[in-house]
Amino acid sequence: MKTNPLEKFVCDNKEDFDLLEPSAGLWEGIAERLPSKRRLIWQPLLLKAMAVAAIFIAGYFFSFLINQEIEIQPQTSSTLSPELQELFEAKAFYNLQIQERKDQVFHLAGNNAMIKNEISNEFNAMDKAFAELQLDLADQVANEIVIEAMIQHYRLKLELLEDILQQLQAADFEKEKEEPYVL
Repeated sequence: MKTNPLEKFVCDNKEDFDLLEPSAGLWEGIAERLPSKRRLIWQPLLLKAMAVAAIFIAGYFFSFLINQEIEIQPQTSSTLSPELQELFEAKAFYNLQIQERKDQVFHLAGNNAMIKNEISNEFNAMDKAFAELQLDLADQVANEIVIEAMIQHYRLKLELLEDILQQLQAADFEKEKEEPYVL
């Protein structure tokens, strides 16, 4: 087997290499040339953390204000205009009807999460438009038209739920008609 001359030299002089020890000051000299330990400066880090926290808090409150609905609270029925009185009566009536139909639809839908999600998504979109109407009402811009649009919003929700309810009832009836009766 061929050997390398350097390898042969190292093997022949192995004992000579093991005798030599590094000097005691060698590591001190290396340590002096190493970069000094970085000291963590807290002030810039603290300022950055405070800025992030401030942005997070401001974003949270901004989101809260955007999503919060403006509710018009009646003082007394005598201080309300007839249009607003009509709106509050319609709101109470339609919200009750909508909740009843929604419960019926969800009961008939059973485990069908797709129907429930579609209804929720549609209502969320409708509620965003309704929030804009509430802002218009608060701005006192064409109150009669805005109030009529708000009442129409409740009617549309109720009609949507009634249509879905009729379709589910028809599908349920057809399903029962196709299944044989088992005694």
